[in-house]
Amino acid sequence: MMRNTEKVLDFTTTLNAGYRGMVSKKLDKILKRATKKGLDGLLTYEISDTYVVESKSKVDEVPVKTSMIDVTVKGEVPKINGWEFIGKLTHDGVGEFVTVLAAPDMEIPTKFRKSKGSCDHCKTARYRKDTFVISKDGKFMEIGRSCLKDFFPTVNIEWVVNYFKYVDDMLKGGEFDEVDRSRNMKFRPTADLELILMVTNAVIREDGWMSGTAVKKILENDPEASVSPTSWKIESIVALKMGLRRLGKNEKELVLTEKDKEIVPKVIDFVKNDMFGDNDYVYNMKNFFSLDEVDMRYIPFIASAIPAYTRSLEKKAEMKIKKKVSEFVGEIGDKISADVEVIGSKMVNGFYGSTLLVRMVDTDGNTFTTFYSGYNAEPEIGDKISISGTVKKHDIFKGWKSTVLKRVKFSA
Repeated sequence: MMRNTEKVLDFTTTLNAGYRGMVSKKLDKILKRATKKGLDGLLTYEISDTYVVESKSKVDEVPVKTSMIDVTVKGEVPKINGWEFIGKLTHDGVGEFVTVLAAPDMEIPTKFRKSKGSCDHCKTARYRKDTFVISKDGKFMEIGRSCLKDFFPTVNIEWVVNYFKYVDDMLKGGEFDEVDRSRNMKFRPTADLELILMVTNAVIREDGWMSGTAVKKILENDPEASVSPTSWKIESIVALKMGLRRLGKNEKELVLTEKDKEIVPKVIDFVKNDMFGDNDYVYNMKNFFSLDEVDMRYIPFIASAIPAYTRSLEKKAEMKIKKKVSEFVGEIGDKISADVEVIGSKMVNGFYGSTLLVRMVDTDGNTFTTFYSGYNAEPEIGDKISISGTVKKHDIFKGWKSTVLKRVKFSA
């Protein structure tokens, strides 16, 4: 028995808050089209305030904050002169295969699955790509597109139902045709500031940092060089952590650790209170870091805060030893040990992959450098540790004599 109530589209779906602008634009476009067809008020939507959800992936050691929104869409399928629109039948090849598309909250009787595409109204026998099922007082009829107007003369009912289904599929599937998944997307969602910083630190920890300016200089000298800014990878991983894309077939997911989480408040405080300068870069950074959510197109700015913070720590460490004179320690091949303070620690890319460049100074002001590729230690700027290793060579770095070591062991 058919129900006498109006049939409606009424559902709520949860999306990443970064899609707020895209969803609003798309739904506004649909409402504008509906108004032009004389269907003003037929479809309405409401987007909730942004709220934060914390979740932890299978690989990450720390939870990730994601901003979400709820989108509620409501619409009504009109009933005119007692006739209700039940659904659409699409025929792919003279009734051999029928695709059944029911209107919102409707159910098409199973007998129509064997439809041959005939019209119960005009009785004209011919091929029809689409036919439609309507109902009144429990009676069902299959009619063609031309005859549909006889039952719904004032409303383009097919258009209404098609758009109801489109909106339903669009929101539940998270697909928006304005979104280009490449770097040239027309719209980019926003991302949590802390998430961007955590991902940036994790990427630099594994691969080091390559700025857009550095890439440009490399390509000027070697147009065939295979290089790209680190921010590109950061943006891709942020999108993955936010659920905006899936993990690639052979892609290994980057792990976010407690160290990545710990550095975030330090970097935010650095930008807000210790970054100075009357230039566009500093001005923009101050603005970005006053927000909780940042447009993903500005990830290169946000990401640059990590190396900027690291350089500030290095400068502070170097200031401590400026009054002292560094001398070479030992002879080439000698095994030495020393108590040192770490004044520099960063990943650098080499022919055999990424390695950690560590710069240290002892109590006499002598500096040491080593390239460490082990996994047993991750020296950080400011750490006071003991080292032992073999003198590889004597070098001069920024006017300072430095002893380069190999096969270094670190201990607290």
